[in-house]
Amino acid sequence: MANNTYNGSKTQKNFNVAYIVILVIMILNIANSTIVFINGRRVYDRNMNSLQHMSTISEEMLAVNREVLLIVSNIGNPVSSVNNIHNSFNVIRKKMEEYEQLQHSELETRRYNHAKLLVNSYDNKLLNLEHTFASLDAQQMKDIYLQEIHPTQTAAVEMIMATLEIGKNDAETLMSRNSLFFGIGFIFLFVVLIVSEIIVYSLAKSTKRRMMQIEMQERQIAAAGRKLENSTQKMYDIALTNILTGMKNRYALENDIADRLENDQFNIGVFDIDNFRIINDTYGYEFGDEYLSAIGERLSEEFGDVATIYNITSNEFCFVFNPDIPDSQAQRIADKIRASMTSPVTIESITVQCTASGSIYHYLPNDCLNVSSLLLKMDNVMHNAKRNGGNTIYVVNSL
Repeated sequence: MANNTYNGSKTQKNFNVAYIVILVIMILNIANSTIVFINGRRVYDRNMNSLQHMSTISEEMLAVNREVLLIVSNIGNPVSSVNNIHNSFNVIRKKMEEYEQLQHSELETRRYNHAKLLVNSYDNKLLNLEHTFASLDAQQMKDIYLQEIHPTQTAAVEMIMATLEIGKNDAETLMSRNSLFFGIGFIFLFVVLIVSEIIVYSLAKSTKRRMMQIEMQERQIAAAGRKLENSTQKMYDIALTNILTGMKNRYALENDIADRLENDQFNIGVFDIDNFRIINDTYGYEFGDEYLSAIGERLSEEFGDVATIYNITSNEFCFVFNPDIPDSQAQRIADKIRASMTSPVTIESITVQCTASGSIYHYLPNDCLNVSSLLLKMDNVMHNAKRNGGNTIYVVNSL
């Protein structure tokens, strides 16, 4: 009797020890899974915020460069361009302050500090030259832009994109590390569960319930990882797409042809609806949006096989013709594009018809410094066509 009591006490003691060990391991594993999930969510939120801040800074830097090009090219109102530059830098500084509030790795922080120095250098350089441009001739301004302004701006944008890439890599590394920790914890728990089932079968159901909880947390972590990846890809896709028409936008155009400017030749055309503001003023902006969407759909259906089409502003479209399209055919197609844009559009029983103007350019290698200067040149010629009555296409002369 005493021996049975001793054995029962020993069994109970072993049971209690096994129960406590299993309970401790369960708690540690759940804590590990919770930490991994929280870290995954934190990485996702930080990476999305960093992406938004850096994307805005990059866009504003490009906007500053466009205004500088307007000044250098002596196009538009210099005072208005200077004000726009100041406004862009105000936005950049605000986004930098918000970015600095987020937690970053040491490497990302160093790269960001370098980018910040370049942005501030670019800002100071423009401030120092602000009152000098008026006393310079066109060649002097062009030399200053090529030798001082453009290299600084390019270096700043490249450093900003490098900062963003480091942040993305850090997030992927942390997610991989968290997954590894979770996997190790999961394997260790599985081994302990097998041993514990031999010792005490009665804990099997409880263990199974806890395993289901762990698997659910694992799915949540995996879902968070997929959401992070999908959201990042979606951000990149949105950045290159015109939301209204679903067509490629100006940033996509720059990505597609920037590397071709030095060595390639190709036919390119820009087209703009004449007096489009009248439609918005008469029928409202929602009607105007549907009108542009209908025009974009029509252009894609009729000319998508002969050119890559971009909706670079609200009512301005750019066509980069396929390499097998000769100059004469490109000119004929351009006339058809203008005719298509001037064809009537019916929306909610209201038929509207507008004229369109454009410019077409047989681009030769090294004609322009960058995509911005190329579009400025084509827009200037197109606006001349509008000033002369519109509803026509002008040919841009090469440099």
